[in-house]
Amino acid sequence: MKCVNCNQPISEIFNYCPYCGALLQEQKGLPLEDINLAFIRADLSGFTGLSEKMESEDVMNLLNGIFGEFQKIINSYQGIIYQVIGDEIVAVFGLKRGVTFSFHMAILAAEDIFKKLNEFNKTGKFERPIGLKVGAEADTASVYKTHGGLQTALIITDGFKKSLILQKNAEDNTLLVGENLYQATKSFFEFIPYGELVEDSLSIKAYKFLLR
Repeated sequence: MKCVNCNQPISEIFNYCPYCGALLQEQKGLPLEDINLAFIRADLSGFTGLSEKMESEDVMNLLNGIFGEFQKIINSYQGIIYQVIGDEIVAVFGLKRGVTFSFHMAILAAEDIFKKLNEFNKTGKFERPIGLKVGAEADTASVYKTHGGLQTALIITDGFKKSLILQKNAEDNTLLVGENLYQATKSFFEFIPYGELVEDSLSIKAYKFLLR
């Protein structure tokens, strides 16, 4: 089959086009109810101070370069960029039908993102290295929208909020994951308990991922 939006060939059954992000209207079952998804929020730390010393065009080129590489990594692990908010990106994993290891792919993607940023810091010769704070959690979600891209779809879940709380409480160059994602991946990766995070009505047990 081919995507009706960009005409790219798609060899497997997706809920969305992996090339342009358009939802596939001809697929049955939309809206998608109670899908298990993984959510990642990655925020560049120290970037604001760096950008104040650069021309605006150079800032955008640098940010686009970094996030462009992040997007390649996320796509390679079958995730999508859901939002870009300033110097923060939000990614979602698990929207491809039939994939059973999307939670693990989210962790692997986050790990590769840290490695890629380290390469940028080595080649960029910045006055101070750019840091990264990442929060990730798994949760059930309902997706509503039968046309357009997933970036404008309505995804109802606590996963976005939980990953934001984890990201805000992460130290520089740290990936914090929530209880759900930890339980799903603890047999494959190493974590250490980080503590309980409470915000609004949400209480999250956080675990620090040990980067390899």
